[in-house]
Amino acid sequence: MKWIKFCITNRIPYYIYRLQKEDSIILNNIKPDGFIIILSGIVYITKVFANREVSPIAILNENNIFIKNQKENKIHYTMVALQTTYIININHNIHKYQKGNILTCINILNNYKQTYEKYEVINKIVCQKQVKHRILQLIFILSLQYGIIKGQTIFIPFNLSYHNIAILTGTSKNTVVKVMKKMYAIGIKRDIIHNTILIKNILNLKLQ
Repeated sequence: MKWIKFCITNRIPYYIYRLQKEDSIILNNIKPDGFIIILSGIVYITKVFANREVSPIAILNENNIFIKNQKENKIHYTMVALQTTYIININHNIHKYQKGNILTCINILNNYKQTYEKYEVINKIVCQKQVKHRILQLIFILSLQYGIIKGQTIFIPFNLSYHNIAILTGTSKNTVVKVMKKMYAIGIKRDIIHNTILIKNILNLKLQ
């Protein structure tokens, strides 16, 4: 992988972690100049305030970058894996190693841009006033980005429990259960066995 190769070539210390599905870690050991890169897999990140309020930040995948805001002392961030994920933690200032390496600079800037867009997606979801619209938008975005099409059905190929949906849409699990029961009638269902979401008969899907 390019990030591991980059660190080895420049003798930059790094740590690699493997997260199984539903594993979570608290991101409190990132140094001021450090950051985390998703090597493979899919995770979501939440901001947890001192009063235990949880706010969704982003759903990240391969090559997305997470940088902790060092000024936020009274909060912490949590990363949850939606599927088996590998991340690399680089607790080092790499800017001095970028001089003369234009391709590395371009890669980092592109990854920053892609990550910022992921933040914007979650922000637009939680800004929806109606919970139903938040959940629908989340499901459609995940289907567009990661969905697997089989006939007229789209599968979201990773764990998406009611608990995860509740966190990512800023609502409660009970509310998600109620909304999903209503969505069943229009073809949006939950695969209990695989704990995933699927959209059936997408060509004739009618939103109510």
